Formats: sequence, C-alpha cells, structure tokens
Amino acid sequence: MTSAERRCLLSFRVLLAASAVILAVAAAGPASASVPFPQAGPPPLHTLNLRSVFERALPGSATGQIAGVVPTTQTAIASRATGLIRGRSAAAGSAASKCNEPDCNLSYGGGPVQHSPHVYLLLWGPGWSSTSAAASYLGSFYSGLGTSPDDTWSTVTSQYGDTTGKPAFGSSVYVGTYEDTATPPNPVTPDDLAAEADAFATQQKITDLADAQIVVASQSGTCFSDGFAGSCGSPSSSNNAYCAWHSITLDAGVPYTNLPYLPDAGADCGTDWINAGSAGTYDGFSIVGGHEYAETITDPDPVTGWYDPSDATISGGEVADKCAWGGAIFGLTDPQGDITLSSGTFAMQSLWSNAARRCVMTSKPTISVTAPPAQQSTLGAGVSLQVSASSNTYTALSFSTSGLPDGVYINKSTGHIAGTPGTTAGTWHPTVTVTDYAGAAHVSFTWQVASKPGAVKGFASKCADDYGDHSANGTKIDLWTCDGQARQRITFAASGELQVAGKCITAKNGSAVLETCAGSAAQTWTRRGNGEYVVSSGGHCLADPGSSRTNGTQLRLQACADSSDQRWSLP
Repeated sequence: MTSAERRCLLSFRVLLAASAVILAVAAAGPASASVPFPQAGPPPLHTLNLRSVFERALPGSATGQIAGVVPTTQTAIASRATGLIRGRSAAAGSAASKCNEPDCNLSYGGGPVQHSPHVYLLLWGPGWSSTSAAASYLGSFYSGLGTSPDDTWSTVTSQYGDTTGKPAFGSSVYVGTYEDTATPPNPVTPDDLAAEADAFATQQKITDLADAQIVVASQSGTCFSDGFAGSCGSPSSSNNAYCAWHSITLDAGVPYTNLPYLPDAGADCGTDWINAGSAGTYDGFSIVGGHEYAETITDPDPVTGWYDPSDATISGGEVADKCAWGGAIFGLTDPQGDITLSSGTFAMQSLWSNAARRCVMTSKPTISVTAPPAQQSTLGAGVSLQVSASSNTYTALSFSTSGLPDGVYINKSTGHIAGTPGTTAGTWHPTVTVTDYAGAAHVSFTWQVASKPGAVKGFASKCADDYGDHSANGTKIDLWTCDGQARQRITFAASGELQVAGKCITAKNGSAVLETCAGSAAQTWTRRGNGEYVVSSGGHCLADPGSSRTNGTQLRLQACADSSDQRWSLP
C-alpha cells in the first residue's frame, strides 16, 4: 500500500498495553493559508538525566523499585484497556443508545477528573537538541493552554466534573519543559513509558499527581514496540498504527501521555492537516497533543471518568475521540482549525460538548457581524453587497434578512446580497441575522432606492405631465403625449416623493396637483408590482379618470382596482 493510500485510510485504536485512549492514524486534511508560528519565544528548558531513576521504576528491575508502590506490568494495564482496533472492540460496550453514535453524550463512570490540570513537557532523549523548533512549538502550545481570556478551547472540559468539583482554568496549565538527556530504550515499550513518567514524578517530587499531566515526548527516530505510525523515524504501512495515547501508571498513579515525534509519521499523524507548507509542519503536535491533554483532564484514569462505552467501537469514546480529525473518519464535518492562544496560533481539533450535543471549538461561542454602510441604489440597476461575519465556533454560518428592497435577496450560505430593486423607490431599514449552532447576531442599516429622472407612462402609452410646465402650487398633473420634455421628467425619490419641476406630485381633494415638497403623507408614494402608485395619505391609486386619451386630462386619486388606467411605469 502506498503512503497516499494509507493517508486515505483513517483508523482508531486504544493501546491494549497501556490502558490508553489512542489518537489514530490520520489522513492528510485540507490545506489552508499559512498562519503565524507561535509568537512566544522558546520556553525555559530544564535539563536532567533520569536513567537511574528510570531503571529503578521498571517492573522486575534488579536494582529495586520505587518504595511503597506496585510495579507496573504490561499485562495488568492491558486488562483495563478499551477501544477500537480495526473495527472490533477491545472491551464490551454497553447496550445501544437511542442516539446515533458517535453523536451521543459522554456518561460519568464515577472516577476522577482533573480540577486544576498542569502539564509537564518531558522531552526524552538527547536528539531534541537538533529539533529545537519542534520543542519550542510544543512548549509554546502547552504554555498557552488554560490562559484567560484567550483559551476558550480548554474550558470546554469544564462541564465534566466529578463528585468533588469540575476542571477550572484561568492561568497557564504549563509548568515547564524538561529534557531527559538519557537515550530512550530500543524499542520503547509501554512499561518503559510508564517508568519514565514515574521516574520524572519521583525526581521532581510531584505530590499533586491527581492534577498532573506528564507528556513524554520521545525524540525523532525513536522505535516503539506497540505500533507508533512513525516508529524508528519512518511512516508505518500498518493501518492499525497509532499517533499517541494517554494512560496512568499503576504503581504511582501518574497520568501521562505517550507523544512520539509525530513528524516522523508525516501526514498520517497530522502534518499539514490544517495549514500548508512550513506552517503545517507541527500541526500534528498541537492537534494530537491537545487531544490527549483534554482526555487526560476528563478521564485521567481510563476509562473511569467521562466516557461513552457505547462508542468504544466507533470513535474510542472519550471527549476528543468523537471529534478527531474533524470527523473525517466518520464521514462527518466537525469543526477544526487554528486557535489563537496567548502564546501563538496552533492547529486544533474540536471536543465533544454534552451541553451542545456536538463537537465544539469553544466554550464561549461568539458571532461578530459588521454592519454594512448605508446603501444608495438606483431603480432597475443591479446591486451587490457582502455582509462580513465571523464566528469562533468554526461552523458554517447562516444568513437571513428582513426589510430588504423588493427584488433584492441574500445568499443564506455566503451572506452576499444581490438583485435588482425594480418595483418601487423608498427607504428601507434591513436587518441581517447571522446564526450558527450556538446563537445569533443581528445588524441593521439603511438602504435608499431612487430612480433617475424619466417618464412615467400610463394608459394609452401617455405620460404623467406637469401641465404647461408651470411651477405654481396647485398646477394640475395631467395626461399628455410623451415628448421627453422637462415637465415629464419625474424622479421617484428615496423619500417616496414623485418630484417634477422642483416640486412634488400631491394628492389633494381627490386630484393630483403640484405642491411644494413637504414630506407629507399626501406626497409619499409606493409603487406596487402591478404598476399602481399608492399614496400614503389615503391608500388610493393614481389614475387616469375614465381611461381618457385626451391630452390635459387631470389625474385623479381613486380606489385601487388594478385596472389599466391605474398602471404606470417607473421613471
């Protein structure tokens, strides 16, 4: 199987040798524009050598073991594993639920969650000195998690509490970056990883293990015994290979993550998943690292915390499994993208929210809409206006409007307003509503439509006319053969006035006369789609009485009847 074919096959696996929830091999995702590399400088690096402590922590070590703890064994850990291996369950799930998996909520298993999570980044091996950019990316990523108000992604996990509280955030969860210069074994086994985590916790005298996360990030080229997708520095041909997993040691009870050097697996573990080119080199580190970080918060002792056992054979069942790789493995479209933390911009997947009953990127969804400027359009001329809106939910926005000019519409998916106002002049006050799954935002603006000066044609193809081209108040508005003269050049203004000779056509005593414009209801008109001009003051229509064809016949106001002598063109 070619690497391209492998990247089209997505699979999840829970590691039987480490009570792990596994983030499975990923296919290459859609590329987007480059995003900034983390703005913060490299986090401080603490150098140490855990070789002797690591050896004592290994099960069955001749040099002893950590005092007072039971040695870790691969068999003991495997007995607690659950998950998906190439479509079969590693442990029996519960009865089928009424919802459709993986879109079912997590349930609480009675175990602990992390209330105040804090992350220790442990770089394992001397080779990290040659991949300092990767170390900087990881340190910057973890240092930005938990910070307020930037990080609203971690806070999605705050809804998942235990009997003593819920996860809480406010400041960075990052404790620091530590480099164990001892070379990892060849190959690294699950026992080795557990021992490395225990050794670090012992050497650093970590006492609040319930809230600790030790991320064991192995150097590039590390070989693994349990099926990492980039083991020994080369992409795997196995569709069962994993990208990372998290677990807890059985001896000291240390929550830890096995985070191999993901670029060794290339696209199969997230390289260029969100971003193109150099900006996407380490996408997998933040996507996969974030995945395991969130699951360690909500289920630090797999699988006793928040977990969906009915989903074990589909996604893996934990808070990040349901949304992994943007839902691609399930044929879904879940939100994913770049999140901006206080320490930079990082590719990220969504997390399952019981509250929203879906995958979400933020616990504080917001929609921002820019109100369009006031619009001025001409009757009969096409319009084009783009409504600018954004959301931090990373889901598709839906657009709707009320109060647009006749003949103008909005594209519900793009927010682009187009069409041709061709019925009536006037002033509108449209409201645009933008929605996504989490809520709605509204903006209003003004839209004026007016005509160019021109003839208003009616019965027998004759024109409304300022009789004798007079300008005195009370001059009758009559019917006359169209000749294009100034007395017939009428403007249908945005105010709704029909203006000619610098004055307004006015409804007065049942007739149409010329009067000084005053913005009155008797001078405000609306044209219907059938061509009737309706005056606001009485709701009557401009008419040629008796369907006269005689030049000079004064126009009247009559009850609207949709008759031929009441239908007029636009100017």
